[in-house]
Amino acid sequence: MLVSPPIQIGIIGCVEIAVGSRSLSQSATLHAVGSRSLEKAKKFAADDGFPAFAKVYGSYEAVLDGPDVDAVYMPLPTALHSKWAVLAAQKQKHLLLEKLVALNSKEFDTILEAFESNGLQLMDATMLMHHPRAAKMKEFISNPDLFGELKSALIISSLNADFNFFFVNLQ
Repeated sequence: MLVSPPIQIGIIGCVEIAVGSRSLSQSATLHAVGSRSLEKAKKFAADDGFPAFAKVYGSYEAVLDGPDVDAVYMPLPTALHSKWAVLAAQKQKHLLLEKLVALNSKEFDTILEAFESNGLQLMDATMLMHHPRAAKMKEFISNPDLFGELKSALIISSLNADFNFFFVNLQ
């Protein structure tokens, strides 16, 4: 059996939503993190228990320039996605981009074109559709014996988080 080396992941942006990022699959390893300041990146890496070998940078560019970084997780605010996603594609990095992907369809098209033209993978971090419980929920609500014929569904997602969780970058 051919075993591939783990995918080396870099994180651009040290925000609360990225906490717990060390919980990667067995086929990936955390390789680098970058922030607008080296101090913030060091604190983030220490607080989140990054492995000792992970590189810590004081810029987003340094992560993208890392020759060993295969893919990037980008939890930046949506207004910054277009610039940094396109640059990631230009630097030949696959990307897991936090939702919302773009502010509008023009930005989305620009991001998509950058990844398609470079033959790279772009993935939206909307996890709900990939979670096994989504298939189970669909199976459950599609049972006509329980609910009749399903014609539409309103889905609400919530997060039990401290109020300050949403305003971390406004300081």
